[in-house]
Amino acid sequence: MIPPWGRFPKLFKRVSRVPIHRLLRARIPVRRYSQEMFAFRRGDIRPETVIACMPAIAICLAAGIVFGRPDFGLVAASGAFSVGFGAYQRFTAVRAAPMILAMAGMSAAACVGSFSGSYLPLMILFSAMFGALCGGANAAGPAAWWITLQWAIAFFVADAYPSDIQGALGRAGLIFSGGLLQIALVTLVWVLAGKSAVIREHDGSDHWQDLFAVMGRRLTGHSDTLRIAIATAILAVATTLLTKTTQIPNGYWIPVTALIILKPQSDKTVERVVFRICGTVAGAGIATLIAALLRPDDSLLAVLVVLLAGVAYSMQRSGYAAFVACVTACVVFLVALAGLPEIQVVEHRIIATVIGGLLALATAVCVEAWDRRAQRGAEPPATDG
Repeated sequence: MIPPWGRFPKLFKRVSRVPIHRLLRARIPVRRYSQEMFAFRRGDIRPETVIACMPAIAICLAAGIVFGRPDFGLVAASGAFSVGFGAYQRFTAVRAAPMILAMAGMSAAACVGSFSGSYLPLMILFSAMFGALCGGANAAGPAAWWITLQWAIAFFVADAYPSDIQGALGRAGLIFSGGLLQIALVTLVWVLAGKSAVIREHDGSDHWQDLFAVMGRRLTGHSDTLRIAIATAILAVATTLLTKTTQIPNGYWIPVTALIILKPQSDKTVERVVFRICGTVAGAGIATLIAALLRPDDSLLAVLVVLLAGVAYSMQRSGYAAFVACVTACVVFLVALAGLPEIQVVEHRIIATVIGGLLALATAVCVEAWDRRAQRGAEPPATDG
């Protein structure tokens, strides 16, 4: 029996005959996209959670500036920033479970990524592993996918900054510290607001064993979940090798963007590609305008990061492009704290988004063709009479 990956050459030939421009024209409803892209849903904002997520980022950045290591503060703040989005996720009946799992996994992934960055075989192995995790986690719901995505992001960012084991552990410790501070402050606000630590209505599974059972069933045989996991692993490895061989500045954004955008359904991937690129360009424009007007120093950069992080948290339930614009502007100033001019960060972000988005779209088209071929092979033969 031919293994799934052995069918990719024939699959590629089949996909190459697909008129991509017709596919995109048929699947981009311009009117709906224009209405939803920057939609603002005021009723979905949770003011107490937004306010609770901002102080941890401010403390991390301020500590880095005060102690003369803004780069350390940047890493810790990035951990706090990512973990804060877990306050909006629901996984099992424990309210803080998404944040806790994200923090623990991000710390481990950052350590592995930083250490393996100098060793190509390890880098390929772990890129495939984190890519497959993101692809397979779609079967377990949006919260599980979000958690594994944070692990993958931490790995790919750390992979761009290779270090020895001591440096890798130091990076992991900074992310853990920022994430732990975020969890502590958000939980404190929840307690003061009278919210229980245990919830009954959530998006995750009722029991851990249910989650593993779902994953086990859907990752066996020739299921669609297995196909997307394999494709995502290949995409993660390919984009990582691309960034390593071409030396694209801030190239780790390419695999990160590709994993964020790729969805099991190609029409959903097309939507996220369009929204992601438009949101990135809008956010880059906002950051460029602010930088040109204010000429911020480190202290003002830190203030801008905290304010834009709060806006990003507020926009999480709004239009995806609007959310991406806020995150992009925040990340531009966060990276600028490391000494890179804002205009260069903007250019690198846009280039990486376009490349990652197009590669994710190509992968989604391949997976859809693979799915159709598998479905035709699974159809029972027609009977006469």
